[in-house]
Amino acid sequence: MAEKRLLARGNKKLGENVLCWSLPPIKTCLNCKDCKTSCYAMKSYRLYPTVKKCWDNNHLMVLNDTFKNAMIKEIVYRIGSFDTIRIHVSGDFFNQSYINEWNDIIKIFPEITFYTYTKVYEIFDFSEIEKNRNVNIINSITPIGINFGSLEYCRTLQDSFDYKICPAYYYKNIKCGKDCKLCHTHKLITFVKH
Repeated sequence: MAEKRLLARGNKKLGENVLCWSLPPIKTCLNCKDCKTSCYAMKSYRLYPTVKKCWDNNHLMVLNDTFKNAMIKEIVYRIGSFDTIRIHVSGDFFNQSYINEWNDIIKIFPEITFYTYTKVYEIFDFSEIEKNRNVNIINSITPIGINFGSLEYCRTLQDSFDYKICPAYYYKNIKCGKDCKLCHTHKLITFVKH
């Protein structure tokens, strides 16, 4: 039987150099009032028992204080097979201690790029974690709402607030993390809802 891995390969949009970490949707998302009824991650969480079990187990690991050491071991074991970690394909930062644990992990691996989107940027303190040059935390809350919507909405963010529209809208075969690394470096990104 294969050993359970904490970091998973992403969907077909992500390059093979990107590994992902997730938590259960909604219950770890403290600021999801604008998106919980249309949460894309809930579909996978409901439809695939193995996905639900994995994300629930990840959450339990964080709650039981075994996450940080387990994640460090995982990265050490798999180093060389990837160069990027996307934190939270599903879920979000749900307390300051969890953010601090990620900060400790990120400091150990300066050669790995970490990126994430969060709706709790104004709720918790991200100042320490953002001192790391290898992390990009994208605030999903914009001056006019959330950072995804119709093309017209995204163009408003682009024209009025200098947001960049995710290139995957225009180039369907683009691989995130391989062909495009916008989310690795830019803070103001908007996504056309599909």
